[in-house]
Amino acid sequence: MVVLGVDFGTSHTVAVARWPDGRARPLLFDGTPLLPSATFWDDGELVVGRDAVHSARRAPASFEPNPKRRIDDGHVLLGDREVPVHDLLVAVFQRVRAEFTRTAGGPPVSVTVTHPANWASTRRKALAAAVRAAELPDATLVPEPVAAATYFVRVLRHLVPVGSAVVVYDLGAGTFDGSVVARTREGFEVLAVDGRDDLGGLDFDEVVLAMIGRTLPAERWQRLTAPSTIEEARAARALRDEVREAKERLSRTSSVTVLVPLLDVDVQLTREEFDVAARPLVERTVRVLTETVRLSRVTPEQVAGIFLVGGASQIPLVATELHRAFGKPPVTIEQPEMVVAEGSVLVGARVDKPSGASVPAARPPSGGAARGVPSGAVAGRAVVPSGAEPVSRGAAPVLPAGAAPVVASAPVNLPVVPPGSPVVPPGALPVSPAAGPVGVAPVSGARAPVSPGAVPVSPVPFSPAPPVHRMPPQRPYPPPRPVYYQPPPPAVVYVPQYVMPPPRRIAPGTIRWPAGFLTLYGVLMYISTAISGIVLIAAKLPQSDFRVPERAWETALYGTLATLALAVLFTHGARRLRRGTNGHLWYPITLCLLVAAGAAFTASESHQPAWSVLALVYLGSALLLLLPSARAWVRPPRAPAPPDPSVGNATGAAEV
Repeated sequence: MVVLGVDFGTSHTVAVARWPDGRARPLLFDGTPLLPSATFWDDGELVVGRDAVHSARRAPASFEPNPKRRIDDGHVLLGDREVPVHDLLVAVFQRVRAEFTRTAGGPPVSVTVTHPANWASTRRKALAAAVRAAELPDATLVPEPVAAATYFVRVLRHLVPVGSAVVVYDLGAGTFDGSVVARTREGFEVLAVDGRDDLGGLDFDEVVLAMIGRTLPAERWQRLTAPSTIEEARAARALRDEVREAKERLSRTSSVTVLVPLLDVDVQLTREEFDVAARPLVERTVRVLTETVRLSRVTPEQVAGIFLVGGASQIPLVATELHRAFGKPPVTIEQPEMVVAEGSVLVGARVDKPSGASVPAARPPSGGAARGVPSGAVAGRAVVPSGAEPVSRGAAPVLPAGAAPVVASAPVNLPVVPPGSPVVPPGALPVSPAAGPVGVAPVSGARAPVSPGAVPVSPVPFSPAPPVHRMPPQRPYPPPRPVYYQPPPPAVVYVPQYVMPPPRRIAPGTIRWPAGFLTLYGVLMYISTAISGIVLIAAKLPQSDFRVPERAWETALYGTLATLALAVLFTHGARRLRRGTNGHLWYPITLCLLVAAGAAFTASESHQPAWSVLALVYLGSALLLLLPSARAWVRPPRAPAPPDPSVGNATGAAEV
């Protein structure tokens, strides 16, 4: 009893056979489990699989690579002949049936065929009609997300409790389906499904094709994109094979080299370039899946996992974008193409009846019980009353003394028991594996008399049946260990957050005025130092007419350096004064008093009122710095005092 499950895909078809012992093994087509769904019209015959792919090189016009995409079309033009799409589907299923018959030795008992969950009844009927026309049993149609969820639970042993849900991301060659499947007590139920019939792995092939075209001249590239001769059409078909292989290799390596046929040009492609070009397609699928999850009304806590299905889902960018969108890494395996086909045979698998289940009792012959036979006795069985003694191994039951003779209207096979053997109580087990029902032993002859005394011995001696050697139960094959794909961590972009700065302290006037005067005096001294330096340099130039005695020049140099040092001290003191929290004021007060003393000495010698005003300004600045507001400005903040232990303890209660 072998069951067949078929996943009819856009570019490949996968078939899995489930044997009676529970093993599920894929069918191999030309040594690989992936059968190309392509068809080729060859002189009145449809060729399927790799033979069709190889034949397309000599006649590309007679080749249809994706019959599933043409399921809504009535006919397709292969060469110069219109072929019904129904015949293309039938040819694919006939190839599957032929390989199954060769492997299993006969046709399958039942067939399950998967389909996208959003297919309408018209497409499903066309698929079922193709299966019947291929001389296969009536197919049980299973939605692809249900088959995928069943595989991840039954084969990979992922924990999906009842009441939770799984998100299935199915990116095949020609279609994308995003669905949310809930786990119920009866199995799985599709809560929400959405997809795109115009988005799949073939569209990613077009992305790689466009990347190659941007590196070549337009007039030469036109020969491959719009071929006009047989040679150009063959080269265009070979280029698409190269593009598909390059896309698959970019999922494993960081760069590939593509040989462009007919042009003999090597084009280097990197994964970074492919991710940039394919990101709009991946983001489109993620948006569809996100909207599907929202419509299903499933909370993030109810999502037990995100499962990747389909060959195109192996693109690393898919797992990265899903991880970024849902906050949890998706689950994938090495061959996601096999998930749906193997899950479909598990959905339709028969559950064996437990050994302890009740079996319905045999019915008596029609017309009620035989005349003279007590109720409950049937032909071929002896009626054993309650209270009988147990019987030894190898003996048959007898009726107790005092029982009335039984005369049956039909031949009744009764046991033959040697004299003196005990009887069998109700519920006793058979005496041998071949003894049949309880209390029945094989006997020759059609009639056997029953008397109140001893039962006469049959002339044919009783011989027990040979023992039956039962095969030990086979151990089920351990399920394959799941392979968890660890996607690369998503790129984290740190956006600097605006932090509100602390409120700016406003210095009091007793600080601002002295700081301003010190800054002004320092700037004036910087200017004076610059002028003095220019004069001293000019005095040393050979071509200069300005000459200064050597002793005067040295005195002026020392004065310039001293002025520069004082300018640095004044500006530094003003900056420290504005900053505050330095704990003291002696530094700026000393500078103010120094300027006031110098100005007063100069005023007494020159008798100029300007120096007197300058002396008064800086003396007043020093006095301002002695006021309490200035001292409070430079006082460092106090740390908060620790709590008084006498007020309360750690629990807030006062200590005794």
